[in-house]
Amino acid sequence: MTNDTPSTRGFVTLLEAFRASGGTAPDDIVGGLLADHHAGDAVSLAKLVHSGQVFGFEWCASLWIPMFQFNAVDLAIAAAPRVVSAQLPEIWSGWTVAMWFAMPNARLRGERPVDCLASDFAAVLQAAQASQSAESGVLVPLLRAQERAAHA
Repeated sequence: MTNDTPSTRGFVTLLEAFRASGGTAPDDIVGGLLADHHAGDAVSLAKLVHSGQVFGFEWCASLWIPMFQFNAVDLAIAAAPRVVSAQLPEIWSGWTVAMWFAMPNARLRGERPVDCLASDFAAVLQAAQASQSAESGVLVPLLRAQERAAHA
């Protein structure tokens, strides 16, 4: 994967790529939805991002969350995206992780990982594992751990 620098075109690409799987929302909206659905459970978006259970990407001083990471009915964390993203290189920024899910992948017959999660989870997981070994020496703009700390 290339070093993806956030751009307007890239942001729009992410919005379009995730539209069919629940869309993308800014952290304040997602945080409010989580609070409404999990009242009294002490579930906060900051904790979920910090612990690596979900990821987001920075755009214009806001953290944007791809909603495919949640069950649409009760906003429980979906297992498949969490398992797959855990296999991606630790040094990847949230932006790079989001682009990986949103872009066509040769290991998935040119399909996007986000579109194959439900139909071919094993193949998406293998593609993520292949990215881990292929990208071991690539630097990206921001570390996910730094992003998590900034929003904790």
